[in-house]
Amino acid sequence: MKRGRIFIYLALIVIIAVAAGGGYLWLHRKPATTQPPVTQSTPQLTYVEIVTAGQNINTGTPITEAMLSSIQIPESALVQGEFTNKADVVNMYAKIAIDQGVPIMASMVSLKPGANLPGSSWAPYIPQGLTAVAIPISRLSSVAYGIRDGDYVDIIVTMLLVDVDPTNQSILPNFTANVISPGVTGNGVLLTAQIISGGEPSRVGSAVLDETLNQPIYLVPSEGQRPRLVTQMIMQNIQVLRVGTFSDQLTPAPSGAVATATPAATPQPTAVFAPDIITLMVSPDDANTLVYLIYSGAKITLTLRNPNNTGPAVQTDAAMLEYLLTQYNIPVPAKLPYAVQPRLDNLLDPKLPGDVTPVP
Repeated sequence: MKRGRIFIYLALIVIIAVAAGGGYLWLHRKPATTQPPVTQSTPQLTYVEIVTAGQNINTGTPITEAMLSSIQIPESALVQGEFTNKADVVNMYAKIAIDQGVPIMASMVSLKPGANLPGSSWAPYIPQGLTAVAIPISRLSSVAYGIRDGDYVDIIVTMLLVDVDPTNQSILPNFTANVISPGVTGNGVLLTAQIISGGEPSRVGSAVLDETLNQPIYLVPSEGQRPRLVTQMIMQNIQVLRVGTFSDQLTPAPSGAVATATPAATPQPTAVFAPDIITLMVSPDDANTLVYLIYSGAKITLTLRNPNNTGPAVQTDAAMLEYLLTQYNIPVPAKLPYAVQPRLDNLLDPKLPGDVTPVP
């Protein structure tokens, strides 16, 4: 009986010890830490605008703002050489052909026309739609050699016109001729039709009634037909590409520069800019016209314009003899019973005391 109580006491002591240990651990436990939920942050993308071609841009074309467009790309995708401002591209020149929508890179454009382009270094200076054509000039036809590269000029043409036979395309009047009918000569030679012309003395004239004799007479021209002179301005505000012969040098010497020999004691002679050719930028139709005039023998004269005179073309009147007489009130001299002596058939320049006679 006593042994059973001992076991009960031992069991109660063990239970009390376990409970005390559990209570101690519960009182001194660490609070549980709660991990906050992890949130995935989305990075904010920054966009930039880059300049693109708003249309197809041909090689050598000067770029205007109207030719440009833009697109937005992530800033991280921006590469070196791309433009973000249209103003940086305007007035530059395309070094290659740029298709519409393609981003414009620094390697595609140049500040100067013709940079890294094949062919002539002068061709990029010609505006699209125009073409360059060369014509001969002289001191008289080129404003005393006062025209320079880039100037603007007007073009005057002077021509001689004559009447021609529409069928034969020969200058009138025609010549008369005798026609011998076919037949056999006294020597037994068979002849076909033979035409014998009288040449210059046989010009075709006209029959008129002579009032003194009261009978018709036949008048023959005393000379061949006189050509009729006409002058007209045919082109205005034409820009000059080059005066003289082209040169690949940066500062080419005048192609027509000439110098005269002077004694050694005098200063060095200055070259006289005397070109014999000029290149103009005109439309294709005007280029055809100028080439035709050159080979037709017409005289071409250039007049120099003020570069600020960019107004519309002025319609000019063609200068002819009748126009001069009426427009400037020039009277036709009357036939008088007297005349000056000696007889004058040509206008000659008067000889002045200061004139220098060239030494052969």
